[in-house]
Amino acid sequence: MKSQTAKNFSEFVDIVERLGNDSELMLFRGQAEKGNLLPSIARKNPKTDSTSAEQELIKELKRMGASILPKNDLDDWDLLVIAQHFGMKTRLLDWTSNPLAALFFACNDWKKGDVYVYALDANRYLKEPQKGPFDTGRTQVIRPKLNNPRIIAQHGWFTAHKYSKSSKKFVPLEKNNEISESVQEIKIPEDTREKLLKSLDRHGVSSRTLFPDLEGLCKYINWKNETN
Repeated sequence: MKSQTAKNFSEFVDIVERLGNDSELMLFRGQAEKGNLLPSIARKNPKTDSTSAEQELIKELKRMGASILPKNDLDDWDLLVIAQHFGMKTRLLDWTSNPLAALFFACNDWKKGDVYVYALDANRYLKEPQKGPFDTGRTQVIRPKLNNPRIIAQHGWFTAHKYSKSSKKFVPLEKNNEISESVQEIKIPEDTREKLLKSLDRHGVSSRTLFPDLEGLCKYINWKNETN
């Protein structure tokens, strides 16, 4: 996996532009820690095959959420996206087609140290699912239905990860032999984080725009008050 460093906003944009020249579809993920590109269901114990447990969770979601889930027909892919969006642990990993949104999430979720944006050359992994999420034999890119304001605002995409029976674990994307060559890392030094958040705000990317609801607005007002 190739790694580059962006020390300011312009350098980040330049790197993204170069990446975009070589791909029809680039997806981006921002995070506060290095690597470990695993879905939430696998982060605590990647060696556990969670397939049966996930299927039971989806059944419980259908049963307990019958009165609040959308009324239109939902397949297991739709339910998995909804579950992921509202915080249930799944085999989906969040991505965005907007690199500035990924940069925001990396800088905003900061705890300590450098932060990272990962870029995935996704076109070769984008196919309409022929099987359910628990039957697929490969990691794939999922384009969700644009039926949620946050997914729309965040230009949301997902990767759906499979449990590798040969490795007996979920394998992080950056270590997946089939995909690692399509993943690149952009390191953001710790001391640039605050400046980047302000640059992003000037370009219309903030909690107010990425979370287009009252919660997002209140977080934005808090941030403006703390940084001014």
